[in-house]
Order: sequence, then C-alpha cells, then structure tokens
Amino acid sequence: MEDKQTGSFYTPKSLVSYMSEYAMQKVNAPTILEPSAGDGRFIDVLTDYDSSIDAIEIDANKIEYLKSVCPNNNVQLICANFIKYSLKSNKKYNLIIGNPPYITKKVLTEDERAISIELIKYWSLPDSIFQNLWVSFVLGALKLLNENGAIFFVLPFEFLQVHYAEKLRNFLEEKFNLIEITTFKESVFPDIEQDVCLVYMTNISGIKPIVKYTTVKNIDDYNPIEYSEIRRNKPLKKWSNSILNDDEIELLMNLSNQYTKVSSLGNISPGIVTGANDFFIINDSDAERLNCKELLIPIIQKGSSVSKLLLFAKDDFLELTELNKKVWMLNLSKVDITNISGDLKNYLSEGMIRELHKRYKCGQRKRWHDVPIISSGDLMFFKRYNKLPRLIVNSADVYTTDISYNIRLNNEFDAHSVAFCFYNSLTLTLCEYSGRFYGGGVAELVPSEFKSLSIPYKRIHKSSVKKLDRMLRENKTIEEIVKYVDGIVLNDLSPNDLDVLKKIREKYLIRRLKQ
Repeated sequence: MEDKQTGSFYTPKSLVSYMSEYAMQKVNAPTILEPSAGDGRFIDVLTDYDSSIDAIEIDANKIEYLKSVCPNNNVQLICANFIKYSLKSNKKYNLIIGNPPYITKKVLTEDERAISIELIKYWSLPDSIFQNLWVSFVLGALKLLNENGAIFFVLPFEFLQVHYAEKLRNFLEEKFNLIEITTFKESVFPDIEQDVCLVYMTNISGIKPIVKYTTVKNIDDYNPIEYSEIRRNKPLKKWSNSILNDDEIELLMNLSNQYTKVSSLGNISPGIVTGANDFFIINDSDAERLNCKELLIPIIQKGSSVSKLLLFAKDDFLELTELNKKVWMLNLSKVDITNISGDLKNYLSEGMIRELHKRYKCGQRKRWHDVPIISSGDLMFFKRYNKLPRLIVNSADVYTTDISYNIRLNNEFDAHSVAFCFYNSLTLTLCEYSGRFYGGGVAELVPSEFKSLSIPYKRIHKSSVKKLDRMLRENKTIEEIVKYVDGIVLNDLSPNDLDVLKKIREKYLIRRLKQ
C-alpha cells in the first residue's frame, strides 16, 4: 500500500514502535492525534496506552478498513483533509505523531494549495515556504498542539537544509525550546532515494533552548553513532548543521572570517540556459552533418568532462572533440535563418516538431532558438558534486551550461592561485556546511551558498599549481590532494585545528554518502 502520487510511503513498523514508545516516555499524553493514519500503524501501537486517540485520514476507503480492524473505543477515526481540519478545529492534543505525506505543491489542486496558503497566513509566514504538503502538516500540527505538548514526525531530510524551509525552521526554534533530530546512517526508504529524519519538538520548563542531533545506524538499532548539541549558535540557518557541536561551528566561523570570501573574487554568474541541451549542444559529427561550424561556440555541459584536472587547456578541449563529445552549442542569436544551410533548417524544423518552442525557456524568447549567451569565466565551479567539489581554471576559454558558476576575476586575483587554494580543508568543509544534498548523496551549492565560502587566498608558484594539476590527472586520493594544498595554504593553522577540520568534513561525508 504505497503510492507516490499521494505521498504514502508507510512507516516501517519497527520505526513506528520506536517513535511511539519514545514519545510516550517523554510526554504525558492523555490526548493523541495521528494526522495521516494510512493503514493504522501508529494506531496499532498507541492503543496499548491509556490515551484518547484521534486519527485522521483523507481516504474514505482506508477509513472503512480501519473501522473494521480497529474497534477500540479510545480511537476516533475521522475522514477529513487534515489541513482543513486543523484550520477549523479548536481541539488541542498533548502528542501529535506520524509520517505526513510528502507531495510537491505542483501536483496539488488549486483548492488544496489554497487551504495550505490559508494555514500559512494564519501563522503570518511567507507563501514561499509552501513547496510541499509536509510543511502544511507541521504548521497544522502546531495549531492543534497543547501548550506543553510534543510533535514527533518523520520528515524528509530536506526539511533540515533547504532554503525555502529556513523561515519555517527559525519559526519553530521560536516556538520550541527543545528540538531533537534523529538521522539514519542507512536508508529508511531505500526504494525511493528519499532520506528522512525524525523531528521531535516540545517545550520543557527551566531549560535553555537547544537543538540535539543524533545519528543512529538504522531503524533496528537506535544506539547513537554521532551525537551533538547546539545551544550557543541558535537559530541555525540549517538544522542539518546541528551534526556539529557549538565548538566545531565556532571554529569554522572564526576561520572563515579570516579569509577571502568567494563573493569578493569578482563577477559570478551561472552558465548558459539553453532550454533544450539535447538539441542545442552537438558533437563534431553533428556539426559536419548540419554544415554549421561557423555558428558554434565551445561549451561544457557535464562536469564529468573535466572531472580530473585543475587546468582545463585547449588541448583538453581538443581531446573531447576528438572523442566526439557534445561540446559545441548552436549560437543562432541575430543570425538570418534564411541564410543557413538546408540541413540546419531541417534540424530547426525537427525541433519544432518536437515542440521545443513550447518549452518554458524557449517559449519566453522572441525566437525560440536564440539562446542568450552568458560570458565565460576565468574559473568554472560545478555546483553539484560527489566526494570533491570542483573549481577549474578555464584556460580553454569555453562556455558552460548552468551546471557551473563562471567567475570573472577582479584584477588583484590570479586564476591559477585561486583554483589551487580552493582545495584546502577549510574551504572543502565549508562546502559541506553551506550546501545541501539530495537522495544518492549528490551535494549542491546554490549561488548564495557558493559566494559565502571563504578561500585562504595567496599567490601560488606555477610549479605548485602544475603539480596539483598532475595529482588530479593521476587520480591521487582526495586525502593526498588536500594534504598537499593545506601544507602550502593553511600552514599557519595548528595541527589540532587541521585535525578538527578533517573530522568535521568526514562527519558530513559519512552522512551524505552513507559510507
């Protein structure tokens, strides 16, 4: 009984048992609400306690099923839309527990979106925080919660880190003085690449506000692998960073403030957005067939094309063309289409047949095939990465798609030195601290996060730069690369500080890559 369209991925029974037992030990709960009952897994466990339980489920068929298997007099089954229920009801609960549905607002109806926006306005929060239905469930639960009650939800890991939920997280830090986050080293829902976490929120009299963060192995082993507490560094921009303790965060911030911010390096912008890479970006064979070589500009559309080097030279680009890689972009801006080759005219007609002109970006243009050209940069930073983020010198003067940010440096900075200095322990750790990651462990830095990074910049001798380029091309380990750069760039830091930076970054990588 699982359905992606309705956001129904039922909670493993061992997790249900753990959450129920944990919550009932922590909070006195004569009244309990399960806002998304599903097949009744939480109800099965919670009926063992002497509490009055309200269980809400939007699906009438599921309500009928629950009535047939749950005759307990302490349970009231309610067929309702939980968001509507939360807006209308004045009833309060001591414990609100469950696994709300994860449904992007794009697939909700206008009416469904409207009631969520009404709930967000009730709390005087910006509409922008509503990107997924779980947001509404959190706010609806808060409206129905007793003053000293607790909310305990299974939430997507993105809640801890995405930018759109930052105002929601800050709001919840104002409402609760105890927030406990539990994450799992192993996936809870391996079939859907959806990382989840447990979030327990309540108020306890007499304590200073605290965020606790625990990592456990899996849903069958809740012994802590990692544990940390945040008291001084609140509110946190990202709750995912509560994997660190106050001392570790303060070390990162203190060191970060000593060095050059990426934002001060020069002009930074994302690359070219074609709206249809598979059409506009072609290889040498295509260029020959379409007779359009004079209408092409060199472009990189995949980070894997330049993954193992520091200095991307013209010879490297030539090698890609010889391998027939797609590294040429059709640049038809201001071109008189009546004068192009017949083969290229037919190609454009094929694009129309594929309805590329109706795609969002293409449809906004006066002529759908006129792709706006964004200047190339001295450096390319690839915003998504696996183990190692990549900053590369663009010696070949190529353009990039929006997979990368292009940096056009101010005169006082040397491109080779900036790229070399990037690969140090502090900057690489700040990438983890500032960014976010998705299912499968892919990390990403949005523009504001990238610009917030610090680089301990200094002029680097050409021989050192060439050595680092060789190390990357020879596939040396990340540890060897970072140690080499640290020895030149961070030689003023104490061995203890370097060791702490290494351990912080390892914490992030273990969590992100599920190592």
